Amino acid sequence: MRSEELNINQQDMSIDSQEVESGKVKIIILDGVNGKAKITEAVEHGFTIIETAKGKVAKLKYEEGELF
Repeated sequence: MRSEELNINQQDMSIDSQEVESGKVKIIILDGVNGKAKITEAVEHGFTIIETAKGKVAKLKYEEGELF
């Protein structure tokens, strides 16, 4: 699994801070419907897709390619 669950402070519904990592693009998904938060790294060449259904996060899709 590429994504990691983030801890949510239940009192104020905030997440712990995340550091910017040189050379990486990271995506934080905040799901207020289910009270969850996840972080994932974007693919180097391609698409990182957050799919929703009925207003909720349903899937994370990764479509990768390679430069020729």
